[in-house]
Amino acid sequence: MIAVIFRHLSGARATEVDTVPLGAHQELILGRAASAAVRFDARRDSAVGRHHARLVPMDGNPALFLLVDLGSRNGTYVNGRRVDRQVVLHPGDVLQLGTGGPEVEFQVAIQPGAT
Repeated sequence: MIAVIFRHLSGARATEVDTVPLGAHQELILGRAASAAVRFDARRDSAVGRHHARLVPMDGNPALFLLVDLGSRNGTYVNGRRVDRQVVLHPGDVLQLGTGGPEVEFQVAIQPGAT
């Protein structure tokens, strides 16, 4: 099994951790919408869009994911750099949703035998 772990570094959910098993999910949405795999506070994390960004696992390497901004008004940042096209995420990367918005650290947990 592969799980994606988001450690909230700042924002309304600072110090919380989301662990999302991939299972049948072929993509993970980050945003304020109730349907998002990683949800942010709709009132206090106003820089985050309803469907702000998407993560998709890369073929052949379960520890790497592609991150795509979904046309958010406030932008998506990886390690302080604004994302203007899809980028490869590595464990330990820090995502920020919107200028001054919440930050999360990206990690991946892989159980033996997972592909």
